[in-house]
Formats: sequence, C-alpha cells, structure tokens
Amino acid sequence: MEELYALSTGGADSEAAALFATLYDLALDRTDVVVVTARELGELVGFGYGHRWLWTEQVDDWSTDLAAHLGEDAGRLEQAFAVQLLAVHPTFTRHGLGFELLKQLMVASAAEVHWLQLEDSDTPARRLFRRMGYRPLGDGTQVLVHG
Repeated sequence: MEELYALSTGGADSEAAALFATLYDLALDRTDVVVVTARELGELVGFGYGHRWLWTEQVDDWSTDLAAHLGEDAGRLEQAFAVQLLAVHPTFTRHGLGFELLKQLMVASAAEVHWLQLEDSDTPARRLFRRMGYRPLGDGTQVLVHG
C-alpha cells in the first residue's frame, strides 16, 4: 500500500506514503473499516479504504482543528463514512479504475453520507470526486461531502 500511494503521487513524498501506511495499519484494528482493491496479474494497482466517523473517537490535533474549522458543519460528518485513502497506480489512471474503486467503497460502506478531505487544487482526484457528486462542505474548506 505504501509503495502504491508513493507511485500514485509521483513518488514525491515518501514521508506521506509511510504515514498513510501506518494509519492504514492502525485502521485495520477497527471493526468498521472497509477496504477495496484492484489487482492486475497479482499486483496491487488500486486501493481504497475508509470507516465510519465518530467525533468522540477523534481526539488527535488534526481532527480537533478540523472540527473547529468546520464549526456547525462538523455535525454533518458524524456517522458519515470517511474515505481515508484512494490510490491508483499511474499506469491505470484515466481508465475508470478510480471511479470503480470509489463506487465499490461507497456501496460496501452502506453509508448515506460519505466525505473526504482533499487538496484545494484542480487535480484528477478532485475532478473524479466532483463527477461522483462530492461537494464542498461549508465555505473555504477542503472537505468534500456526498449525500
């Protein structure tokens, strides 16, 4: 997973790839984690995971800052499905794999509301999420919500 994430971001940030791999390992202890994968000839070429979001479980600085930034809108994320990561190998981008993985993740989650945080730049990922119906939550946030 770490290698796939690094490849999907152009290999520019190996520190972030290691962090996301650690967060994924920790998430596997959850009973509500949902994981979707795509393989080509046995090799992992696409990956996504997430889990239900409960503010009472989120005690880290990042989550506290997010709740403060969202204000009243933070309540919309309670019990929503948080898409933690979606990564596609560069060879398989622009072939619909990200779309299919996200669709599978959303269906498997059985949640009515899904959300994620994304950079505020016009990237292929942002365009994918907008095509899937994700919209900004509140003003000036990088949080996108579907449902």
